[in-house]
Amino acid sequence: AAGIALVGCGDDDDDDQTQAVAQQQQQQQQDQPQAAAQQQQDQPQQAQTAEQAADQAEQQEQAAAQQDAAQQQQQQQAATAQAQQELEAPPIGGELKISDTSDLASFDGFLTFGYKAFLHGHNCYPMLTQFSNNPGQSSIDFQPELWLAESYEQPDDVTWLFNIKENAVWEDREPVNGRNVTAADVAFSFEEERYGGYPNRGAIQPSLVGVDAPDDRTVRFDLNGPLAPFLLYLGHHAGPYVMPPELLVDELSRQTMISAGPFLLDEYEPGSRVIYKRNPNYFDAPKPYADSLVINFIGDNSAIAAAFLSGELNTTWFGVAPPIVEELENGIPGATWEYQPSLVIGGVFPDLALEPFNDPRVRQAMSVAIDRDAILTVGGALERGQWSTALPPLAGWWVDPKEDDALGEFYRYNPEKAMQLLDAAGVDGLDGVPFHTTTAYGPIFAEQSQVVQANLLQVGISVDLVVNEPTVHYSTIFNGSNTGVIGHTLSVASIEPDEALRNVFIPDSPRSPIPNGELMGEDQQMLDLLNAQRTEGDVETRRKLLYDLQLHIANQMYSVPWVNPPISQVARPELSGVQFIQTFAPSPSLEDMWFNDL
Repeated sequence: AAGIALVGCGDDDDDDQTQAVAQQQQQQQQDQPQAAAQQQQDQPQQAQTAEQAADQAEQQEQAAAQQDAAQQQQQQQAATAQAQQELEAPPIGGELKISDTSDLASFDGFLTFGYKAFLHGHNCYPMLTQFSNNPGQSSIDFQPELWLAESYEQPDDVTWLFNIKENAVWEDREPVNGRNVTAADVAFSFEEERYGGYPNRGAIQPSLVGVDAPDDRTVRFDLNGPLAPFLLYLGHHAGPYVMPPELLVDELSRQTMISAGPFLLDEYEPGSRVIYKRNPNYFDAPKPYADSLVINFIGDNSAIAAAFLSGELNTTWFGVAPPIVEELENGIPGATWEYQPSLVIGGVFPDLALEPFNDPRVRQAMSVAIDRDAILTVGGALERGQWSTALPPLAGWWVDPKEDDALGEFYRYNPEKAMQLLDAAGVDGLDGVPFHTTTAYGPIFAEQSQVVQANLLQVGISVDLVVNEPTVHYSTIFNGSNTGVIGHTLSVASIEPDEALRNVFIPDSPRSPIPNGELMGEDQQMLDLLNAQRTEGDVETRRKLLYDLQLHIANQMYSVPWVNPPISQVARPELSGVQFIQTFAPSPSLEDMWFNDL
């Protein structure tokens, strides 16, 4: 039975398989037309896909070929540009001649602080940064660029790391013998023992925690907070300059300089001139282009004019005096000129503790009693001169009081308003107030002091003019140490609003001309604004803070701001590469100039 059953089951399977095969064949027959149709339908798509793939491959090949061609073209252009540059490279040679009014006391700006030391020191002593002088850049638009530093990193707001250029070397003579400039040389310039007593310490030192040299080429600065103008301050024309510590032994730095900069000190003729020669090992070679630089000591304007007209002087480093500008404009056809307002801060500085000048209304009255345009006219500078606020005319930061109504009310000539302010302060005339001026800035400044004297008398303030010799002036009025008087002085040329403000309005500033200026320490609003603008990294926010400061200080009138006549820079037509910088340390400008008639 079992066998029968098995056979029976097998017969059923055969039938099922036969039926399944038949159904499958039938289905295949039915599917064949559809498959054929689908195949016909897919063929164009497949062909299109293949065509697209071929196109893509061709495009990739073309792109690769174009890239190769572009690279070859760039290489050819670079080679051509290099060859062209070599053909057009400025010629090296010639004697570049400038002048200063008198001899210098010392070659070391640390030991004898003053612009004369900077004028000479910047030729030999480098700094991590310097002022850029790109084509078309205004001479008063101060922007930092790397100089001794090759690169820098800023891991956070208070840490700066600088890498020194490997090819920076001191000149090959005793006691340095051509060794490399090191990070330790830089750190030495900022050590507390040296930098702490430096007159320009106010730029960086209040923010400085420490400087060290982790290795020969790395300098690390640690600050106590953000410092917006830090890079610019590292290249400040008042230093500190990087000097080899060996030169400080027995104060040798007073008498000579050892260079790692564009020029080498060659010869010093006391009372006559200083001669520099081109440094062949300068790390920014092929600069400088002049073979030598001569700084002549010429104090008389007529002698300066004659030297320019004869070619004995080629260019200026800080402008020519207003009385000889027109003569040189007419006498040197084809010369290069630039006119920008002076950035020297100056003004009338009453003793803040002296009654009634301790009242802001009296100081405001003095300001609107002074005819600033008349003062500019005395110097022949009305057309190109400007009015200061608490700031000199620094591009982008200073606000012109002639155009801003809120500021203008404190500066526009208005004797009637001055009388009203004096009346409100209970002042009915003043007599015999000492008004100190000086011969240090030339006859024009002394004449301008007389204009101020007449302006003040017009509103009932009678002042006695006292004219001081330069040595007396710089030791008393210039630094605000002579109390009980009104001082009339120029102060310092500023490259940055923070510098301009802190030099004058920080209560303990050693460079402020304001007698009893420590009383400004009671003005917390001003101090807060001063600190805020110094640390603010956003330009627009900082610009608003600086406007608020100019307005606040105008309202308090701790100093009565002065005027800014133009600085007239000139280069004779034999010079090319002329790009002026209004600075006490002009070597970035001088090293870029070359003689086009070699």
